Amino acid sequence: MFGKEKKELCRICHLLYQKDLVTATDGNVSMQTEEGFILLTPSGKHKGMLEPEEILVLDGDGAVREGSGRPSKEYPMHRAVYEQRPEVNAVIHTHPVYTTAFALAGRNLPNDYLIEMPMMLGRTALAPFALPGTKEMAEAVKPYLEECSAILLKNHGALTMGKDLTEAYCRMEVMESIAKTIILSAVIGKPERILAEDMEKMKK
Repeated sequence: MFGKEKKELCRICHLLYQKDLVTATDGNVSMQTEEGFILLTPSGKHKGMLEPEEILVLDGDGAVREGSGRPSKEYPMHRAVYEQRPEVNAVIHTHPVYTTAFALAGRNLPNDYLIEMPMMLGRTALAPFALPGTKEMAEAVKPYLEECSAILLKNHGALTMGKDLTEAYCRMEVMESIAKTIILSAVIGKPERILAEDMEKMKK
């Protein structure tokens, strides 16, 4: 079941790999169906080579209804997003290099360096470190879910969400581009902030 949705999820996984937003078997991607099922990438599978038949189908209790692999251990984090953000139908977690560099340094992305932040990405947050795949990891992101659709995970990676897979993917791509641009700018000189009054104009 959900053949079309599985193909779309694989397409996004392949795109994440092609754009260097995910490496080999790391990261995990999910989507929620209208029927309340969650399609999830299996653990230990290369995202650039993932096939539709490998996608797992989980019911509302997290039990595997279709597929033979192991669900990603980060499923509790995905589940927390869906429970707290009913309008969200897709979640992406990866370890993009430049965004993760910010997370490793314990820094959130500044919101007043580039126009893409207020216009395309919105507010981001830096969630505290928690062991991957644990209940604590899911709890670590909960305080930021109401106001953020893009979250950095300290010493870990990044999390984005959206009404569909395309929106969640675009947020991950934009976030990594912003992080990369800021880091490269700092190599050349000191990045300059956008004036506060101009930031307010863009929000309108």
